[in-house]
Amino acid sequence: MTSSAADTADVALLSAILGLILPPGADPAGLARTMLTRFGTAGAALAADADDLSAVAGGRVQVVVTLPLLREAAIRLMRTRIRQGSLLASHDALMAYLHAVLARDSLEQFRVLFLDRDARLIADEVLAQGTIDQTPVYPREVMRRAIRLKASELILVHNHPGWNPRPSREDVTMTRRLEQIATVLGLTVRDHVIVGNGGATSFRQSGLL
Repeated sequence: MTSSAADTADVALLSAILGLILPPGADPAGLARTMLTRFGTAGAALAADADDLSAVAGGRVQVVVTLPLLREAAIRLMRTRIRQGSLLASHDALMAYLHAVLARDSLEQFRVLFLDRDARLIADEVLAQGTIDQTPVYPREVMRRAIRLKASELILVHNHPGWNPRPSREDVTMTRRLEQIATVLGLTVRDHVIVGNGGATSFRQSGLL
């Protein structure tokens, strides 16, 4: 899809959503274009925080309340789908889910996907949150939670808010430390995925794990 076609599709999508929630006489298409000018894409508009949405939508409560609900509904649908089979067999679905959850967050967070022996998702949990560029990770807490959930494999995930998902030296060091501890406990760190606005990096696919 070309950029122009994508823009047209985003205007149509946002216009349809706004048309359902705005009062009669409003201009959903005009507001959709304004939102795209501010946020760039329909996905970014859905992921925007309440203050930004309110500013662009002129304080319309319907918009500020409804768009985050739609985003959460979409995330839950995607989570349900990835629970239905092996995560290792549906890499694209996993990446789409992680992008929806993390790509637009303004603060860095570290989360873990806990998998059973068949690589099915047991739980997806945020274990640490930090600043715009760093998050403290405590291996003991990660492993304690894995044992409590009776997980066999782990997929580590964190985001780089607003910038390139290329791993830092600290990211690599932390991942290897967690991998070593997991091995001692009979667990497997299957991957570490870093999500950024510009894409995602898989440690396993990059040969770092």
